[in-house]
Amino acid sequence: MSILVYDREHNFKKWYIYWIPKTKTLGVKDDKDVVYEKTCTLQERTDILKVSKSLLEEKWSSLFSECGLHIEEVCEKELVLTFALQRNITLERTELSGKFDECLYLEYLRLKTLANVSPMKRKRTASSVEHLQTEDVKPLLAPKSAPVKKRTARMAAKSSGPEFDDE
Repeated sequence: MSILVYDREHNFKKWYIYWIPKTKTLGVKDDKDVVYEKTCTLQERTDILKVSKSLLEEKWSSLFSECGLHIEEVCEKELVLTFALQRNITLERTELSGKFDECLYLEYLRLKTLANVSPMKRKRTASSVEHLQTEDVKPLLAPKSAPVKKRTARMAAKSSGPEFDDE
């Protein structure tokens, strides 16, 4: 799994919410120097999403693809993220190096680019990038529609039964 990141606006300021799977770090960063992070255990993530451990990775990545975490409150020393109105997680303020900021921003741009491209083009892009693996890219789901036979067939009127002359 690669870094998951999306942007969110709070009080007219852009914030980046990210997940680093290698270090199991959930973080929020503004466009300057302010960073809030927390190392999340497996149990904390299952409690937030209310899912089993077997479904956790899939639901966690869909949480980021749907921008499911919202910034509730920003203080000097901590930040509160909300999921499903009642489930909160508090992140503490930390310091990060400039190189990490650049990597996070590049990953954000890559994900934004992948989200705006068709599935076929996305597969070609993914194969040309060296560090990207095939499990990192999920194809877009096509909307489901009724089969052609059901859409084009005329609706038959209900039979009123046999008719007999009363003579």
